[in-house]
Amino acid sequence: MSLKSIYLRAPAPLQAVFLNAVALRIRAHRYGPAYRRAVRQALQRESWDRSALREFQDHRLRSIIDHAYGKSTYYRMVFDESGVHPRDVTGVADLSRLPLLTKEVLRENLADILTAPRPRSGWLHGHTSGTTGSPLSLWYDRETAILNNAMDQRQKAWGGMADPDWIGLFLGQIIVSPQRHRPPFWQPNYVLRQVWFSTFHLSDENLPDYIEEIRRRGLRFLEGYPSTLFILAKHLLETGERLPMRSVFTSSETLHRIQRETIEEAFQCRIFDFYGHAERVIFATECDRHEGKHLSEEYGYTEVVDHQGEPVAPGTLGYLVGTSLENRAMPMIRYRTGDLSRIIEEPCPCGRTSRRIVDVSTKAEDIVVTPDGRLLSPSILTHPFKPFDQIRKSQIIQEAVDRIVVRLVPSDQFDTAQEEALKAGLRERLGEGVMIDVQRVGDIPREASGKYRWVISKVDHAAKLSWGVDQ
Repeated sequence: MSLKSIYLRAPAPLQAVFLNAVALRIRAHRYGPAYRRAVRQALQRESWDRSALREFQDHRLRSIIDHAYGKSTYYRMVFDESGVHPRDVTGVADLSRLPLLTKEVLRENLADILTAPRPRSGWLHGHTSGTTGSPLSLWYDRETAILNNAMDQRQKAWGGMADPDWIGLFLGQIIVSPQRHRPPFWQPNYVLRQVWFSTFHLSDENLPDYIEEIRRRGLRFLEGYPSTLFILAKHLLETGERLPMRSVFTSSETLHRIQRETIEEAFQCRIFDFYGHAERVIFATECDRHEGKHLSEEYGYTEVVDHQGEPVAPGTLGYLVGTSLENRAMPMIRYRTGDLSRIIEEPCPCGRTSRRIVDVSTKAEDIVVTPDGRLLSPSILTHPFKPFDQIRKSQIIQEAVDRIVVRLVPSDQFDTAQEEALKAGLRERLGEGVMIDVQRVGDIPREASGKYRWVISKVDHAAKLSWGVDQ
């Protein structure tokens, strides 16, 4: 029996002990003096002028380039084939001399991109489902994890949250068994001052318990996927309630206008939306003016290109390309995302000097409803897919409340055992009463609008969005 199975079968008090033990290990590895120093430096850099920020980026980039060329078989080959020597890249202005790194190239050359023959002690392993539902295996070093946490804390500070404050999290981790029918549907993390709320029990019957627990703990900050917090917010409005917060933080999905308006009305505060991803190349956060997202310039350098990979004119919409200025485990140089945005060059009224991007357009998705009335965010359904690099594309279609069709574009290495493991992961989240039909297909086309809908629900429910109108 796995540790995960033992945890889910344990009584709530024992689960709390296990959760906080894991949090102690995380705090030792990713927080501490180095983290606090990174937060202080990040706050200081807010007022740096553009030339100082660019000088900092150029210095960091030269260091990353030298390291990648010396330690990564893939990057040595790329530089040599491009006729570019590391000394030719004096700063971010020279990046366009190098080819883009696509998700497909990254997947095919993973071992050669790493800067060591095998992952080293202290490296962290991550996954992403990506904008087409195709998982990707990733590695980053401890310093990158610390910097990522520092960028997140700076965003929290912009929203008025200080270190001693507690926050309620509505993310994708399985905190309690999805088969549990009575509260608690949450667990406190005393080490990091977080309350983890299960996002697998958000039914009309259970939502009042969530609201009561948030009130009982006096939480003033919440963070979660937009679609998940939308479920809670809509319930509050429909019952004539409000749950005042200082700030709400959202990420991981496109925040649609109707979601922002509903969440802000229900929680009586502004949303601070932020953009980041598992590839750790771009981190962008909303300030209190809410006029675009500030790029974390010390985290990575961001470019915008057209569909052919050519840089676009300033202020033009295009695909975001990011270069990590920290990750030495798996350097990501000119990584082309599938996300669309444009850079705002004008200074923000808040006084911070970093460039900004407009709201990012990614995949459009629906919420899934289970036979027992739970509403599940699409983001939490990505987790069963993440271990399988052999899946090129995927799509979930809810044909009925008790039937899910999973369309897969797999590689030749995706076998029956992996398919059964994927179905088991989905069944764990959806419940045993849902039939899961896996269909292997040659490709999954986009919508006529050009959007890629990873989850399509044909079942009506209270939190359903209409993609036929401006959201």
